[in-house]
Amino acid sequence: MGSVSFRVPDEVKARMEEHDEINWSAVLRDHIKEELHSLESRNVAHAVATSERLSSAIDADEAATTNTAEQIREFRDTRYSEERP
Repeated sequence: MGSVSFRVPDEVKARMEEHDEINWSAVLRDHIKEELHSLESRNVAHAVATSERLSSAIDADEAATTNTAEQIREFRDTRYSEERP
């Protein structure tokens, strides 16, 4: 397990010491895990929202009739032929 150190004001440290029944390391570990979960959930939510926004911008008829593999090939051919002298 990794180790992390942090500083708190003397007043906070004194108040923590008044409650020696509390495992402050466990409290902090749990809070860090919750914060990470929250951040990761927001990232997933943002990705889903972006995907939905992009999906709604695609015309359903065009998507049904378009060969995306062919479009990718054409894009790559154009892109790489422009880079060559």
